[in-house]
Amino acid sequence: MTYSEQMVEALHDQELEKAQDLLKKALESDEQEVLLDLAEYLEYMGFQEESRLIYDKVMDEDPEDKGFYINLASMAADDGDFDKAYEYLAQIPEDDENYLAVVVETADLYQMEGFYEAALEKLRLAESMSDSPLITFAMAELFYSQGRYQEAIDKYVLLDVEEIYEATRVSTYQRIGTAYASIGKFELALEYLEKSLELYHDDNVLFELANINMELGEDKRAIDYFKQLDVLNPDFDGYEYLYAQALEHDNNFEEAKNIALQGLKKNPQDVPLLHFLSRISYQMHDFEEAEKYLMQALDVPDMHDETVFLLSNLYLDHEDYEAVVHLEDVLDEEHLLASWNFAKAYMELDEEDKAEEIFDGLAENMSNNPEFLKDYIDVLRRLGRQTDAKIQVEKYLDLVPDDENMQNLLQDLQSEEY
Repeated sequence: MTYSEQMVEALHDQELEKAQDLLKKALESDEQEVLLDLAEYLEYMGFQEESRLIYDKVMDEDPEDKGFYINLASMAADDGDFDKAYEYLAQIPEDDENYLAVVVETADLYQMEGFYEAALEKLRLAESMSDSPLITFAMAELFYSQGRYQEAIDKYVLLDVEEIYEATRVSTYQRIGTAYASIGKFELALEYLEKSLELYHDDNVLFELANINMELGEDKRAIDYFKQLDVLNPDFDGYEYLYAQALEHDNNFEEAKNIALQGLKKNPQDVPLLHFLSRISYQMHDFEEAEKYLMQALDVPDMHDETVFLLSNLYLDHEDYEAVVHLEDVLDEEHLLASWNFAKAYMELDEEDKAEEIFDGLAENMSNNPEFLKDYIDVLRRLGRQTDAKIQVEKYLDLVPDDENMQNLLQDLQSEEY
C-alpha cells in the first residue's frame, strides 16, 4: 500500500496527525501518478494546503506541464483569492494544450465575481474552440443562473441528458422543466420534469411537480406527488404547507390539518403553518383551536401584524368586538385591513368617534376597495355626513358602475341636496 493510500485511510479514521506524517512520506516516495490522485482527493475533501504541496512538488519536477496551474487557480478562487487565481491561469500560454481549460476556468472565475457578460464572452470563445457538450452546458447554466430561461432552454435541449448527468449529476430535463415553469409555460414544465423523474429520482423534482400541478388547479395530481414525497423523504424541507393547502382545496380538511401539524413538529414557530392551522380549524367549526394557533403565532416576531389582522378577523366573525379593539395596541405598524376591522368593531360598540377617525384615515389609501367604500358610506350616512357619503358613492360607482343599489342611493343623496 502506498503512503498516499495510507494517508487516505488515516483521514477516513480522522487521524489527522498521522495523515500529515504520511503526506510527508508520500511526497518523498510515491510515484507522480499516485500523488496526483491524492492531490485531487485532498482538493475534493477541502484539504487545499496539502493538495497545493503536491502540485508544487510535481511542477518542480515537470515544469513543462502547465495543467496543474488550473487546479491551483481553482483552489485560490475557493479561498477567495481571485488575483492569485488569475496569476496562475496567466502562466498558461494560448498555444498550450490546456488553454481551453484556462478559458473555461476564467469564465468560472468571472461568474463567481459577478461579471456575467464577461463570463459569457469567455464561454463563447471556448465554444468556438471546442464542440464539448460541457461548454454548452456551462453556457446553459450561466443563462439559467441569470434568469435568462429561454436562452438556457435553447442550450439545454442540445445536450444528451444521460451524458451530462453522468458528468455533472445535473438532469437537463429538470433544468428545462424548471426554466419553463419560471416563464409560465407549466404544461411544458410538467412534460420535462416527468421525463426527469422517470430517469432519476429526485425529491426536488417531486416537489416541483406537485407545486406546478397546484398552480394549474390539478390538486389531486399535486396530492399524489406530495404523498410520494411524504413517504420517501418526510424530512424534506417545507413541503407540508403546500401539501396541506392542496388537501384543503380537495376538501380533505382532517388530513390537511394532520399534514400541517406534522410540519409544525419540525418547526413550532412556522407562522404560515400556524395561520393555516387556524384557518382549517375554523373551517372545521373549532373556534378555540383556531384562536389557539393564532395566539401561538402572536408570540413569534415573524409576520406579527398579519397575525394580528387574522386574529381580528376571527374575533370579528365571532362578534367579539371587545377582543377586536383590544388588538389595536398590539399592532406594530400600520396595517390597513386590521385597522378597517378595528373601525368596524368600534361602530358595533357604538364608539362612533373612534370608528370615524379610523375610517377617515383609511379613506385615501383604500379608495380603490369597493367593499371598504360600502362600509365607509354606511358610516358616513349614519354620522349624518351626507355630502361626504355622496362623494364616496361616486368613487364606488367608478369602480362598480353596474351596482343598481348604489345608483339609487346616489340619486337619493343628490335629491336631498335640493
